[in-house]
Parts: sequence; structure tokens; C-alpha cells
Amino acid sequence: MSGMRRGVGYCENTDCEDYAKGVFLLNHGDTFYCPRCRQLGKVERERGFYAGNSGIFKEVRVEYNFDPTSNVYREIAIVRDESLWGRNNVYTMQSPLIKTEKRALKIAEAILSNLNRHPRPPSENEIPRTTEIVLSFDDPVDEFKRKVGQLGRELEQSGLSEAPA
Repeated sequence: MSGMRRGVGYCENTDCEDYAKGVFLLNHGDTFYCPRCRQLGKVERERGFYAGNSGIFKEVRVEYNFDPTSNVYREIAIVRDESLWGRNNVYTMQSPLIKTEKRALKIAEAILSNLNRHPRPPSENEIPRTTEIVLSFDDPVDEFKRKVGQLGRELEQSGLSEAPA
């Protein structure tokens, strides 16, 4: 799971040329000053949270296309694993960095594929990693065995290894 804090700083001075334009922030504090007019603006951080207590995630929602003038996310992308039965956890990520549906769906898919590989759910505002494990049959046999073994160990420790109720 990622320890990086990302967000966007927005100028709130309507007289500024950079009003409501975003500035990417990495591991930034709670205050943001517009680089153009030097007035205090606002910070919108990437954040995540989940609902449920099953230990298994069935759905990921990514809220994106943030509107800094009204303080709302205009769109939502949803990826759901329909092969999982019953009530399972739903993870929601809000990101001012994501602007397009294509990117939001790709991030949602990557988060869902990784959430169930970990033995514990993410903590408050923790964004799960979106990197994938790629198994290639073109790898040398020893390398392929190592990757399959690593994936097997991760799956054994995940909520997916529990017997269904």
C-alpha cells in the first residue's frame, strides 16, 4: 500500500489568472499558496475509504473530474467483480488528479485487483497500490516459478483464501 500523499492545490482568488487551475502536490502540507498571486488557496487531496466488513472487496468506485469552484467530483467510475457472491466491501477513491473516464476505470480495475491480495484492508485515506503482477510464459522457468510463488504467498495471506460462508 502506498505511503505517498498526492493532491492538487487550487487558487481561490477570482482576480488571479490561475484561479481554479490545479497545481500538482506531492507529500504536501495543509496550506497552499498560489504561485502566481501568492494568496492562500485550498488543497484537495487524494483519499480513499471503504464500507463493509467482509474482508473481501467486490467493488471499487473512483470519483474524479473534480470541480474546484463547487467542491464536488463530477463523475464516478465503478468496477465490480460479479463473480463474488453476497455482500462484500466497497472501496471509494476520490482523486482530483484523474480527469478522464478511461483513466478512472483503469485505476479502479487496478485497485480492485490489488485490494484482495492483501491480508488487511487499507487504513483511513490509504490508497492501495495500483501496480500489477505480470506473469509471462516467455520468462525463464526459474523466474516464472519465482513470480508464481510470490503471487501464491500473497494470495494465501489475503481474504480470498478464506472459505466462503
